[in-house]
Amino acid sequence: MTEIEAGAGGEDRGGRWFVLVFGGAVVLALIAAVLLRPGPGPAPAEIAGDGLLVEGHRLYQQRCISCHGPRGKGDGPIAASLEGVSPGDLSDDQWKHGDRPEQVIDVIARGVPGTSMSPWKGEFSDDQIRAVAAYTYYLAGRPVPEALRGPNDDALFRVENEDESQ
Repeated sequence: MTEIEAGAGGEDRGGRWFVLVFGGAVVLALIAAVLLRPGPGPAPAEIAGDGLLVEGHRLYQQRCISCHGPRGKGDGPIAASLEGVSPGDLSDDQWKHGDRPEQVIDVIARGVPGTSMSPWKGEFSDDQIRAVAAYTYYLAGRPVPEALRGPNDDALFRVENEDESQ
């Protein structure tokens, strides 16, 4: 090794520079991947004119797709890594926690104890929870109940609010 290649203590500066440059390139690539990743896709054409479902789709893409997958089948990118009960198949005919609007809202708002289904009440407004619930019906190929489309019906959130008052 020549005097130029080795530092004063005999260390190899070329190897250190390689590690720094390579490590920096990896960090930059990761940052670019996060910043340049595509955003949520557009709402399906068949719901494009329905504001409630478009909003539900937007929120689902942001918060639900990682577990439930793009079509609600419970096959999102992190579903297999979750411990315990796997995410529910929202496209199935049988919903484990009920299919009435207030039951669907309750699952979204309060989550499901003992599973990875987190409560969204603190993150979403009542109107946003209603939109996600409506989109859940769409994923299942079911008509959206009128109760989700009407004015803000406090009865839909009754179970949740009763628990909060105790």
